Amino acid sequence: MRFHMQKYDYYLVIATTVILFTIGVVCVYGITYYNYLAVNPQWTRTVQYSQYIDGMNSYLYPFLVLLLISIGLCIPKRLFEQDILVKFSALVMGITLILTFLYGIETGLGFILAVMIGVQCLVLMHTFRKSKAIRYEKEGDAGRIGSSLLHLGLVILVFNFISLRDNPFHISIFWGGMILITAGNIFSFYPDMINRLLFRQSRS
Repeated sequence: MRFHMQKYDYYLVIATTVILFTIGVVCVYGITYYNYLAVNPQWTRTVQYSQYIDGMNSYLYPFLVLLLISIGLCIPKRLFEQDILVKFSALVMGITLILTFLYGIETGLGFILAVMIGVQCLVLMHTFRKSKAIRYEKEGDAGRIGSSLLHLGLVILVFNFISLRDNPFHISIFWGGMILITAGNIFSFYPDMINRLLFRQSRS
């Protein structure tokens, strides 16, 4: 079982990296195309601007769906055994597809994101409590908290982009997600320093 879980994690990391790289390429293309069109300062007030936004969103949505699938497989594995994980992921994806066909892709994506935010908040709570029910590849409190913060911030950013673009708190939620991602990176890349500064002092 452990060997299979290691292969599962390895392929999941590879798939997520490829998806994120592709999203980055689409974003670079969007920025380049935007600068090309911005030669005309008034173009944002024309129909061409709306077409540009709709076009960029249509390019991003398929890869966001793939990213959500990879996140949806990654986050619950902290809590569930592999057999339960497969059933849970299949159930969530099934409901997501039904909502997508009935109410549109934004509703479907919003559902899976809301589920992942809830699961990740539960994972983060158990991580702070140092529960043995949570499984991590990393050792050490700082690395585990960093991974949890990073995943939660990423899901919040995508949820904000998909479902909360017209929300008055859109910008505040964006910066909240960025703070979580930044803190997660610091905890993940400098775990020894964080352990010395926080956790060892709390134990003394």
